Amino acid sequence: MKLRFLLLFTAILFGIGSVQAQDTPNELRSVVGARASSGESTLQRLGYKFVKTTEGEDRKWSNWWKASSRTCVTVATVEGRYNSIVTAPVPDCEKGGGSDSTSGGGSEQFEDLVGVRASSGESVLKSRGFKSVKTVKQDGTIYSNWWKASSRTCLTVATVDGRYNSIISGPEADCTSGSGSSTGGSSQVDLRDLVGARAAGAETEMQSRGFRNVKSRRAGSTSYTYWKNDDTAQCVQVAVRNGKVGSIIRSSANNCK
Repeated sequence: MKLRFLLLFTAILFGIGSVQAQDTPNELRSVVGARASSGESTLQRLGYKFVKTTEGEDRKWSNWWKASSRTCVTVATVEGRYNSIVTAPVPDCEKGGGSDSTSGGGSEQFEDLVGVRASSGESVLKSRGFKSVKTVKQDGTIYSNWWKASSRTCLTVATVDGRYNSIISGPEADCTSGSGSSTGGSSQVDLRDLVGARAAGAETEMQSRGFRNVKSRRAGSTSYTYWKNDDTAQCVQVAVRNGKVGSIIRSSANNCK
């Protein structure tokens, strides 16, 4: 009898611990019920960085990571509002080590904006001293250039379905000249006709045009490959979603080293 009571008491304790692990952090309690756009701004202000989103039938789950306290939270969004915010295991935020994961290309300081709503991202970029220079729409993707004069930094932001899909730093000319963000001058190879093509066919065609694959990375459901043309000194980023090329944009030379 005593043994059964001890086992039951232990099970209750573990159950309590499990519930506590799913609590809403105190600093985020006021965000539950808020519109997603407002909630994202609050999370960013409190030091959280967007990690990933998983879609369900009637809701979306997004993971956010706060490095200073090593806190991972899962946010459930229903009909455009934050329905719940609970703490989650660190692996859910893909943080196996002690430092944040970043990708190359000199754009690490902007990785926290990838995945956020465009309106929130624009506000953050402006607060960091950037000014919008120009915007070009291509096959469902909006490319915008942002310029920070004090550090002479030029960014190319790709927006898909109202969210920042990628942010890369590039040549100053992208922000200071009138040329487009996806191709260079007349001496460079034009790749715009490959947007929308199947990935396998596009890769073969790029190789025939003098490009070689340098490296790749994946973010959510999108894979990014970097290609270099030694003859024209072009470095481009190719984004592939659902087996098709979603965008081809000029990338920093550092990404093709």
